[in-house]
Amino acid sequence: MFSIFKKKKQKYFIINCNTDSVLINGTALSFPTNLNKLVEVLGEPSRRISTTKEYIIWDDYGFACSLRDRDENEILAINVYQTNNVSEYVPKKPYTGTLFFEDDDITFNEFSKIGLGSIAILRLGSEHETRFGFSIGINNDYKA
Repeated sequence: MFSIFKKKKQKYFIINCNTDSVLINGTALSFPTNLNKLVEVLGEPSRRISTTKEYIIWDDYGFACSLRDRDENEILAINVYQTNNVSEYVPKKPYTGTLFFEDDDITFNEFSKIGLGSIAILRLGSEHETRFGFSIGINNDYKA
């Protein structure tokens, strides 16, 4: 009866990266970000793993992150997995959306790091294997 009031699960995400800005389905993200902002954009995570860090995972969408500081819910980057992986820290389903840098679709392009000012896109995986995803977050090399 109340299902019409439930927020519909987003099934397809479009990530647009430009110099110093990241938009996920039109919603701006800055880094560091916080868990509340990611929940606003991605919906509630499907699971959490608490070890020495707190890992947050969206199994259906291919997103994962960890909290830098549990008290402040600060997140420095989000990892986006494009292939299946058996690790418990990786989402159960791969990301099926699109990644744009400026106006170019780079979803399946090979790259090591794309600096966008204070934000960077980094490859997930070693240099000697096919990239299995990407990470978007703070650019440690950026100097204001």
